[in-house]
Amino acid sequence: MENMRIRNIFGNRYNGALGKDMIAASWKGHDYIKRYAAPSNPRSEQQTKHRAIFSQAVQAWKKLTSRQQEFYNKIADGMSGFNVFVGRYVTAVRNSYEPENPIPMSWTTADGNPVIDGWLIVRQHSKQIFVDRLSDCKGEIALTPSDAPYEFVLKRGTKEDVVLKMEDVPTTGTPVPLESTLLGIKLIASMPDK
Repeated sequence: MENMRIRNIFGNRYNGALGKDMIAASWKGHDYIKRYAAPSNPRSEQQTKHRAIFSQAVQAWKKLTSRQQEFYNKIADGMSGFNVFVGRYVTAVRNSYEPENPIPMSWTTADGNPVIDGWLIVRQHSKQIFVDRLSDCKGEIALTPSDAPYEFVLKRGTKEDVVLKMEDVPTTGTPVPLESTLLGIKLIASMPDK
């Protein structure tokens, strides 16, 4: 969290605690000063369980790859990807479900050669989730089954071609061809073997 500074009419800047009675705070980008209230720390069984689940969720977030975290950052609407992930994780554990992690999907150009002016675009409901250059010949994305459907688009220059609409995310290592005869691009995508 960024340190917030509030400046009064005299030019003094405030950040955090202001003595024992006031604190500088921010909500939705609006800085303000409020009365300090000592946080309560109930040690009920339910609160202790919730803190443990929350702690597990934070640790699980830290173990995600950068592409998995990027997925949550892209689908987050009005909040951070971290908050989306932690909220889903806590809800899943409370309801006795296995928390969902984005499944990594690697892709390579079929012939191993770069496509200098080519792009792989993955969209979810018209929102771009991933945009990868094909000049590297390979890459990785990460998708969750619960957020499907996804649309895979190949782009060369200014031309785009929708090459796959994925209703379900496969969980096996079966190769998925992503080919556009219009653009002359062929990729091979696959999930990791379990």
